[in-house]
Amino acid sequence: MTVTIDPPERGVPDRLRFSSLETLGFSDSSSVWSDSPVVVLDHPSIQHQTPRRGRHEAPETEPDTLADWRPEDIGGRLTGGNVRWGLIIVSMALVAIVAVFAFWLYQRPAALQEASAIDLVSRAAGLDAALPALEKFNDALLIADPATGTSALFAVDSEARALFEATGGLASAQTELRRAASEAAGSALDGVRLATEAHAYRAAALPILAAPEFETDPSLIELDEAARDFGDWQLAFDVVRTALSESVMSDATLQLDILSGDLNAFMTRYVDALREDDRAGASEVLSDLETRLEEIGEVLERSVEDIQTRVSIRIDETKGALDRLLSD
Repeated sequence: MTVTIDPPERGVPDRLRFSSLETLGFSDSSSVWSDSPVVVLDHPSIQHQTPRRGRHEAPETEPDTLADWRPEDIGGRLTGGNVRWGLIIVSMALVAIVAVFAFWLYQRPAALQEASAIDLVSRAAGLDAALPALEKFNDALLIADPATGTSALFAVDSEARALFEATGGLASAQTELRRAASEAAGSALDGVRLATEAHAYRAAALPILAAPEFETDPSLIELDEAARDFGDWQLAFDVVRTALSESVMSDATLQLDILSGDLNAFMTRYVDALREDDRAGASEVLSDLETRLEEIGEVLERSVEDIQTRVSIRIDETKGALDRLLSD
């Protein structure tokens, strides 16, 4: 139902009205009408109800949010207290750390190569200082007391091994340094090995090359005792002989093996001479045995001299390689 505030006067014909226009909120009349019932605001039961707008009431104007906008300088805000300087400083520090670390990684291979080369030269100098001990030991191989140890060669061995291990830190491009260091270390170690083995062989062989002292007077010894004494010496001889390395002094080892096979014949001749009361015959047997032992001693001496020559060659090779390392 539509209610109008000012109804048309009587006697005046109503204008043609279109319900569709009224539905859309248009009317050719200036009167205000509403589809809602009239609300009486002063009635006690509806004091708190909000009156509804009529269809022709103007809507409330929305506030203009840009009405009081004015240009503002934001430079002060960027440089003021609102900027998180702590975060910026930390970020810059992290970037600097990453850059330094990347540069360190880039420079590390070259630094490692330089450090390895310096260490290599230092090891070469140590081996050069220890090498005279090997020369002295080698020169005294034939005159040294067999009880003399090889502790003098410990420094040479240690320095040579340290030099060889130092080559592991060299770059693949440092072939000359690697070759010279390997040659110096290898020659020194080979020289130490040869000298040590020769000394050990000679120290073990010399006691059994000494002529045994057996009784030659038949009246002073029984036959079974004489046979037992010779047998004990023969057993000691073979124990040492079989313990000697065949690869160190092969010539001396061969002669010792030949003599070992002849010892039974020597013992038979010795006991037979005593049985026949032939003191001269017993002495002759022991003299022949002594001659054979002296011959083997001469073979041993020549073998030692040969090893001395080989050690001297290794020392010269080591010196030449060290000169190339230390002169760079």
